[in-house]
Amino acid sequence: MVKGFLHTGIAGLLTCGICANAAAEPGPDAGRDEDNAPASAAAPAPDAAPQGVSNSGVVIVTGTRAAGLTVENSASPIQVLDAASLGRTGQPDLIQALSQNLPSLNAQAFGSDMANMTLSARLRGLSPNNTLVLVNGKRRHGTANLAVLGGPYQGGAAADLNYIPVAAIDRIEVLQDGAAAQYGTDAIAGVINIILKSNSRGGTANVNGGGYMDGGGHTGDGMANNGLTPFADAFLSLTAETKYHGFSERGGIDPRVVDPAIMAEMPSLVNAPGYPYLNKIQGDAQYRQHIAAANFGVDFGADTSLYSFATYGKKEARAWENYRMPNRLPQIYPFGFSPQETFDEEDYAFTLGIKGRLFGA
Repeated sequence: MVKGFLHTGIAGLLTCGICANAAAEPGPDAGRDEDNAPASAAAPAPDAAPQGVSNSGVVIVTGTRAAGLTVENSASPIQVLDAASLGRTGQPDLIQALSQNLPSLNAQAFGSDMANMTLSARLRGLSPNNTLVLVNGKRRHGTANLAVLGGPYQGGAAADLNYIPVAAIDRIEVLQDGAAAQYGTDAIAGVINIILKSNSRGGTANVNGGGYMDGGGHTGDGMANNGLTPFADAFLSLTAETKYHGFSERGGIDPRVVDPAIMAEMPSLVNAPGYPYLNKIQGDAQYRQHIAAANFGVDFGADTSLYSFATYGKKEARAWENYRMPNRLPQIYPFGFSPQETFDEEDYAFTLGIKGRLFGA
């Protein structure tokens, strides 16, 4: 792959939102549906978390089987990121919202070829595949889009976090130290446990937009969450989001088109539109994405409850490929051409279960 020099741009962002939370009745805590993790003994409180991460008096469900355990009493250092911290970033993408709150998480800015359609994130500098992603304590499936090119994200096929609406999230619990000992080798970097909202009334809505002041990268996003009470002792939290992101170009001068030998062979290159900035592969893909999430729970009493949650998303994207020189198809493209890859993806997940005590245990 041919790469030129990079130039940067300044991003602008406009955000507005409304909130209508009304003393939500607490539903069954779906976050207790934890993957098999051993019990933890009480220990002193961990060190202070980075700004934007709340660690005070929050009951956690990651890294322990003990009910009602708070961050301060956890033997494992847990970082808890609430919905307000995610919203303050103004980012419609969950990956970007996380990276701006967790210093140890690096978000991929843009990829190459098909990797530009599904961006990844690395925790503690390790492969995206080494981070275990849970939703309400249940393992999240990975993406079918494998990043095959070289680089720090090579081979990445982790869960696509951008298919989970930010407005659907109540909090995120991040476990880093000792995660592999509790959850296995796919949690070497850590565990990200996304707890969905369980509000039975009230809701939120947000609309934002932005772009680069030097052109490109125009973004628009609208999201809304609403809590319902379908019947007694039950909750249903519904979230929908739609977003658009335009192309951006961060490639510099293509070194091939200013090479004297090539210019002598193909003098028509100087007449190509945009010369000498002809290679558009370095930049954001263009995509339109629509996602939805639902979280449901009902309490049957006697420590028994039913829980269910689901997500669905559809994404259509396009990304530029390397510029093809005029000698590739001179009869059709006398000035060369820039091909595009297209991407049409559907992503969905559904979980249903019952939790309670067995034989009074």
